[in-house]
Amino acid sequence: MRCSAWLVVLLFSVVGGTTMAATPGESDEPVSLQADSLDYDKATSTYTAVGKVDLQQGTTQLFADKVRYNTKTGDAEAEGNVDLRDVDGQLQGQQMDVNIRTSVGTAQQARGFISSYNFHLAGEEISKLGDQKYRIRNGSFTTCDGDVPAWKFAAKEVNVTVGGYAKAKHVTFYLHDIPVLYTPYLAYPVKVERESGFLMPGFGYSRERGMQLSLAYYQVLARNMDATLYVDYFSDMGIGTGLNYRYIFGDDNEGEADLYYISGYGDSGYADLDDRFAYRWEHLGTLPGQFRFSADVEYVSDREYFEDFGTVAEEYDKDEVESTVALSRQWGNWNMTAELLYTKDLEENADNDHTLQRLPEIQLDYNRTRIGQTPFYAKLDATSTYFWRREGLKGERMDIRPALSAIFQPGMVAEIEPEIGYRERLYWTSSEGPGFEHAENMDFSTRVSTRVSRIFTLGATTGLTKLKHSVEPEVTYYYTPNKKQDDLPYFDSADRIDNANEVEYALVNRLVGRFDSENGSPTYLELVYFRLSQTYDIWLSRRDREEKEDEDRFSDIRGELIVRPSTLWTFDVDSYYDPHRNELSKFTAEFGARYSDDHRYTASYRYKEDDSEYLATTLAVDWLDPLFVTYEYRHDLVENHRLENMVAVEYRSQCWSVFVSYRDRIEDHEIMFSFALSGIGSVGQIGASLGTE
Repeated sequence: MRCSAWLVVLLFSVVGGTTMAATPGESDEPVSLQADSLDYDKATSTYTAVGKVDLQQGTTQLFADKVRYNTKTGDAEAEGNVDLRDVDGQLQGQQMDVNIRTSVGTAQQARGFISSYNFHLAGEEISKLGDQKYRIRNGSFTTCDGDVPAWKFAAKEVNVTVGGYAKAKHVTFYLHDIPVLYTPYLAYPVKVERESGFLMPGFGYSRERGMQLSLAYYQVLARNMDATLYVDYFSDMGIGTGLNYRYIFGDDNEGEADLYYISGYGDSGYADLDDRFAYRWEHLGTLPGQFRFSADVEYVSDREYFEDFGTVAEEYDKDEVESTVALSRQWGNWNMTAELLYTKDLEENADNDHTLQRLPEIQLDYNRTRIGQTPFYAKLDATSTYFWRREGLKGERMDIRPALSAIFQPGMVAEIEPEIGYRERLYWTSSEGPGFEHAENMDFSTRVSTRVSRIFTLGATTGLTKLKHSVEPEVTYYYTPNKKQDDLPYFDSADRIDNANEVEYALVNRLVGRFDSENGSPTYLELVYFRLSQTYDIWLSRRDREEKEDEDRFSDIRGELIVRPSTLWTFDVDSYYDPHRNELSKFTAEFGARYSDDHRYTASYRYKEDDSEYLATTLAVDWLDPLFVTYEYRHDLVENHRLENMVAVEYRSQCWSVFVSYRDRIEDHEIMFSFALSGIGSVGQIGASLGTE
């Protein structure tokens, strides 16, 4: 028969002991002791329990084959299959001396587990020094499960602080049971919060840059900011250093800054690298007075930076970088935005002394607002821009356009939206220009549309239950008179307003689905949007007739198709068809499906007559879990050659990951390796991460 004893404070007086208040760190909760056999020595206030012993106080529980327990001190000597459990985790061994009140003790031939961090300990001796501290002698630690973990660190001595670090001396890193690396000292995080430390390195080979190694150190600066320092070694190029800084100030001010500098060797084939650098700054937030401040700043010393370090076509094919700093404020229907826009031309032989900058540009808009209870609406668009460059024409342009519009719905079967606007442009230029000039113009447009629709009930009780099909014909007339503008300075396309006298007619089809859930709440999704449109030029000005004699009054037919069969799938087509030559002049198609970050597919095709034809695709699959594969491909169909081929493979284990990528571009071939352990992330990419997010 199994014996049991319940020890409470009152029991100490029954057995002749005295009651005492618990010291800090000790538990004063009742004690439970159960075993197959139980013996008590009154002289020493000690219980001897044998067979399936279960000793418990509060959240601390001790299991063993045999336990000697002192009721006065709380000390317990346990033997055979010893298992100590508390809120921190678990400590097991063949023999253990522990205080049940404090959970402080030492186990021989032991194994430990810290559940919050999936942290495993093993050693000849493991001492639990308190609620948050352990010490291991001749042992190891890992975040991997299993008797033979995928990796572990072994050391003569390890001191572990839960929520802090495991600090070890004379450390050997093992893959399974194979030693692969030695270090005299190691600090490994035992926490889930951000923590400073070195990231796992990345290494590889590039035909252009040679052997390459990337190291990074992550530093927590405060609760609201951190920084990552990069050092990249390129055997055929030089040394790259980078800094990534992230911050959050207040509730809604956040930003990120990147700086990267590459210095070439004296005998490097890249002799012009001494001054190659790049930086980026992004910020969005609110300033006092309800002003919104944003920054999207990017600058590179030369075009070759993106060619060397860009990872996607939008980077290494860049022909310019633009920086924008903006301050905006809204007062009711009024909106004001002040911007500084700086552009650097990256084209070969570009002369940036003549590149036009907008320093600053101020926009003041009055949103379209109904006038009382009438069908009329008023709005205002006003822009003042100072155009600056080091050499060449400079000046200021003020562009003001008030407009009056209306909405009429005769018989509730059609909608008529006329709008008339007056546009005034004022110029003040430097000595290279005409000085003061101005020009005014009127414009008028009218849009007439209607809609017919029908709802189809599908009969399903859940899922897609109804479909609404609507047909929307629309006609829009545009008129802008021809005005003399040759005497105006030219900064951009807004300085030359094309005359217009044309009609655009279109037909829109929509399919909207209603989806009912089991609880009856409906959601709506536009499944299909299809628009066909064409423009007819009613009149060509006499001045333009000779220039446009080869043009037809009928424009290309534009077709726009957007298909969303679900929130996961997308299919978009935008095409221009020339009916006179029976040819496509422009065609763009994009298809995508996204189930998760690890399982997605996109494909795009772009065609522009006499210019380009391009195919790109991305495929990421998780079918081979724990192997995750990403594939990217781009092809120039005009030149009929591959632009880029990239394969990235990640093997994701329970406590570690390995990353391998191969990128094949026209001018470079690159292979990269990196790995990560649970608790230690891997380095980002070679060349920091400028412009890749």
